[in-house]
Amino acid sequence: MAKIHILRSYQTQKDGGLGETTLHVSAKMTGNPNFPNPTIKPPDLAAQANAFIAAVGVCQDGTTQDTIHKNALKKALIATLDTLADYIEANSNNNPEVMASSGFTLANTGKASPAPVGTVAINAVTNSAAGSLNLDMTYGPNVWGFEVQVSTAPNVWVSAGYFTDPRNVTATNLTPGTMYAIRVRVHGSLNQLSDWSDVVNHMAM
Repeated sequence: MAKIHILRSYQTQKDGGLGETTLHVSAKMTGNPNFPNPTIKPPDLAAQANAFIAAVGVCQDGTTQDTIHKNALKKALIATLDTLADYIEANSNNNPEVMASSGFTLANTGKASPAPVGTVAINAVTNSAAGSLNLDMTYGPNVWGFEVQVSTAPNVWVSAGYFTDPRNVTATNLTPGTMYAIRVRVHGSLNQLSDWSDVVNHMAM
């Protein structure tokens, strides 16, 4: 088998994409039994990503100094991801499934088919805040993202967001007192999509 490597495409990602990629890796590494003692701890990686994302937001209406600060955080974040990617490659025994479980994209997996994305089900919906519904779900191990849609009329679905952190799949900006039909599907490697979940109904408060 050819040597498998992590694709370091995050090095050239735009600011928003880099932040989301890092949070995705942090989520996939949290409690990952394949990597019990990573060189970069998932909470530290998430904290670094969130600091960078906050700096990106400041730059939208900020000063030159704000931009310099954001670029410094970006450089440090990429260096952190490089360190973690090196660790993943060194501790995966050249196993693509183990390596991909880290949340990183693989550069060369040969002609092997991607791990199936599986199905998703909504277990419960809770009113996490005014006009916000948080989803608790059951899903497979090879999921990269969660796409949520809501509906208040038969067969009329609207996007309620795309999420990479399964602990924070929350539809927001909903109308209190309105009953919503909710469905979700999951995304996996190589543009895999699951079927939509069974619909669950819940009222926004």
